[in-house]
Amino acid sequence: MWVQQTAKSSLERIATSPLLGPFGRPLLRAVQYALSLHHREVVSYDQPERASAIERVREILAGWPTQVMSADEAYMIRCTVLSTAKVEGDLAEVGVFRGTSAKVICEAKGDRPLHLFDTFEGLPPTSRFDSGFQAGQYACSLDSVGDYLKDFRNVQFYKGHFPMTGEPIKSRCFSFVHLDVDLFESTVAALQFFYPRMNPGAILISHDYVAFAGVRRAFDEFFENKCEPVVELSGNQCLVVKITPPIPYADRQLS
Repeated sequence: MWVQQTAKSSLERIATSPLLGPFGRPLLRAVQYALSLHHREVVSYDQPERASAIERVREILAGWPTQVMSADEAYMIRCTVLSTAKVEGDLAEVGVFRGTSAKVICEAKGDRPLHLFDTFEGLPPTSRFDSGFQAGQYACSLDSVGDYLKDFRNVQFYKGHFPMTGEPIKSRCFSFVHLDVDLFESTVAALQFFYPRMNPGAILISHDYVAFAGVRRAFDEFFENKCEPVVELSGNQCLVVKITPPIPYADRQLS
C-alpha cells in the first residue's frame, strides 16, 4: 500500500509541474486509466482481515493464469457466500470450468452442500444473441476438477447439460447461486430453475453480465416483471438478492 501511495503522490507532483502546463492533468488521467485496466481493483484491502482474504483469492486465481475472473470478482463471491450463511439452503454453481470460483466458494461455505454443474465438455451450441463463443469452448475434464476440489466436503458434481442435470436437486432450496455460463439460453435455463428455489435473502451472482449481451438480455428479460432489481457490479458481474419466498415444491416446474 505504501508503494501505491508513493506512486500516486509522485504522479500528482509530475502532473502539476509547471513544465507540463495544461497537459499535466489529462496525462495524469490517462495514466490512471491505463493502470486501472491493468490492476482491475477499485477498492482498498488495507485491513488485515481483508488483506489476508484477497491474498488467498489471488493465490487461487494464480493457479490458472488464463482465468478470466479478476481478484475483485472472486472476492465478491467469497464475501457473498459468507454473508448468506444466515440463509437456509444449499449452494450451487453452473459453469464450473476448472473449478477456480468453486474453490473460492468451498473455502467460504462451511458445511453447506455445494452442487456443481457443468458439461465438462465445453460450451453448448450458441444462439443468435451470443457472439465470440463457439461450442466446445472452455472444456475441462470432470476428473481434473474433482481432483482439484477433493479436499472439500459436501461437494457434488453433475455432468451434462443443465437443467436436465438438475433433476436430483429439484426439491432443494438455495442460499447462494453462482452462474458463469456465458450464453443466453444457458443463463435463462439457470434462472428459470434456481429463482423459484431460492429462499428470501438468498443471493445469485452471475459473471459475464457486463461484457456479453446474451447474458445481460437473459437477466433483463427474466427480471423485467419481478420485484428484485438486478445490480450491476464494478467488474463483469451482476447480483440479485431474492425477496420473495420460494415457490412450493408441488408448484415448481423443472425447466
